[in-house]
This record gives sequence, C-alpha cells and structure tokens, in this order.
Amino acid sequence: MTVRKRGSRWWFDFRLQGTRHRGPIAEARTKAQAEQAEAKIRTEFYEGRYGRTRLTPKLTEWIGETYLPWAQSNKRSWYDDELIAKTICAYFKDMRLGDVNSLHVEKFKRDRRETPTKQGSPRQPATVNRELAVLSKVFQLAVDAGQIESNPCQRVKRLRHDNSRTRFLSKEEEARLLEQLMGKEPLRSIVVLALNTGMRRGEILSLRWGDVDLQRRLIHVKQTKTARNRTVPVNRDAYEMLSSQLHESELVFVSRRTGRQLVEIKKGFTAACGRANIHDFHFHDLRHTAASRLAETGADITTIAEILGHSSLSMTKRYTHSNEDRKRRALDAMVTQRNVVTIWSQKEKRQASGLP
Repeated sequence: MTVRKRGSRWWFDFRLQGTRHRGPIAEARTKAQAEQAEAKIRTEFYEGRYGRTRLTPKLTEWIGETYLPWAQSNKRSWYDDELIAKTICAYFKDMRLGDVNSLHVEKFKRDRRETPTKQGSPRQPATVNRELAVLSKVFQLAVDAGQIESNPCQRVKRLRHDNSRTRFLSKEEEARLLEQLMGKEPLRSIVVLALNTGMRRGEILSLRWGDVDLQRRLIHVKQTKTARNRTVPVNRDAYEMLSSQLHESELVFVSRRTGRQLVEIKKGFTAACGRANIHDFHFHDLRHTAASRLAETGADITTIAEILGHSSLSMTKRYTHSNEDRKRRALDAMVTQRNVVTIWSQKEKRQASGLP
C-alpha cells in the first residue's frame, strides 16, 4: 500500500496492471484511515468501479420518507425531531446524501451556533447538539440501508456545554404560573402533574387512563426514556387533578382542538411564563423542581431516583442542587450549634469554679 501526506491531505499512489493511479483521500485524517481507504480504492480500480457515481436520494426526501416515519415509530420525542428536520432540510436544501461530507456538517454546526434564535438570544450549544444528533441518525439509517458508505457526522465533535441547569420554580413563581394558566386546560393540569410527580413531558403527554390507578393512587409509567417501566405514587394535588379529568379518550390529556394526543405545548407554556413574569424557565425545569422539593423534604437520593426513573444516582444528583437559602440555613445551623456548645461550656466552667 502506498499513501503519502501532502500538506494536510493524504493521497494514494499505486500502480495496477501497468497504470499509475494517484489522487486525494478526502476523508482520511490518519495514516491508518488513508491505508484503509487506499485498499478500497485499489479494489474499485481493479473491478472497474472507481469513479462511477450512483445518485443517492436527496437529504430532504430521505428525511421525509425514511427518517421521520422511523422516528414516529421509535422515539417519544418524534415531534421535536420534526421541528429539527425542518431546520436541517432548509439548510441543506437539494443536497444529496452522498454529497454531504464532514466539512458540510462542521459548517452546519458553526452556522447554527452563530445564528441567534427567533427571540434574538444566542443559540445554546445543547440545542445545536440535538440537531447534530438527529442529523447523525439520518445518515446512520442511510448507511444501514446501503445508500452511503459512511456517516459524515461521526468525525464531527459535539459542542461543549454545561448540561446541568439549576433553575427551579419558587413557590411564589408557581402560584403566579398556575394563576396565569387558569382556564388553560389541559396545559394547567399537565403542569400540576409535572410538579407533583417529576414525570417527563413525553411521559405525561402519552399517559393513558389504563396506566392510572386512582384507587391505589399510582401511575404506571411505561415506554420511558430509559426504556424501564416504573411506578410513581400520586400525591393529594395530583390525585385531585386527575379525579377532575373527564375520561373522553384513552389518553389522559388530549388536544381540545383535534381530540388527539398533544404534541406541542411549548408555545403555550412559554407564553404563560411570560405573563407570570417568570424568566429563563423551561418545561423540563418542572421536573428539576419536583426533584429539588423531594430532597428538601428529606427524601433520600435513592427514592428520588426511583420516582424520576433515573438509571444512575449521578443523574439524580444533577437534579437535586441545593438552593442558596438551603445552603445558608445549613451553614447558619453550624453557627447556632457552635454557640450552644460554647454557652454550655462556659456554664460548666462557672459551675466547676463555684460561680453562679
């Protein structure tokens, strides 16, 4: 095998049946990758296949005809994927699967990071990473189907970001939010359930009456993000809310407009937060809030993990950040305890000396 590096690119250079063949190896980053690619190119020359191009489907067509149907069948977050797919299709336009390489994906990542949101705020790295994850799965399905040979997203690193938010809803904010949601059903009931169970948005929106046991006050959560079923007890507030719901469908919550499963609540939730003067708060932060309040009541981390459905305790710790008031109370308690010990110590010394 003969590969050489010129500048930043690797090149193949070999003779086959008396003919010399040379050319760049576009995707190779290391000598091992270049040698592997060179062996494949040599075989294609030998079989007369090198240079023959086969038109692959357009990226937009592949997403609409293959990826989105797959997402609806396999992902609880398929609606989010539909929104991300629109962004991807608008960016890559008429490009075909086989024409997209890692440089195109890198540019997509950079452009998305530098483009502000509709509200004018910076686009978060986590948002871009979710878009890259969808794009990567789109190409992986194409690889599995034999449409392309490799996934151009594999060599693209995700953006670094702090995945731990410490935003919780205070009791005052909760009161204002629920007030703004009065008459906004089923969104208000969905928020109440999230606050009192810590369930994920997708788990709540897909909840069926067959999974709710009001007599025993239990919710059986199925098809979770971690693919593990779990049972969540129903407290008083959640019980009263569920008891007031009409059994008009197999689903606990349905769209008042379509009568079908709700798939989008972000717009209504964000608007309610705005009216309640609550900033930098996402629906998923209701789950953080539930976990934090469980910790404040003295629930141990294992119990919290079981309620939330976490596969590891390290995940639960991320949801149970101490708030500043609780930290301050803990430190103040140390001072109070030390003062009590000091007072008793001084009293004992006086008594030992015969002093009053």
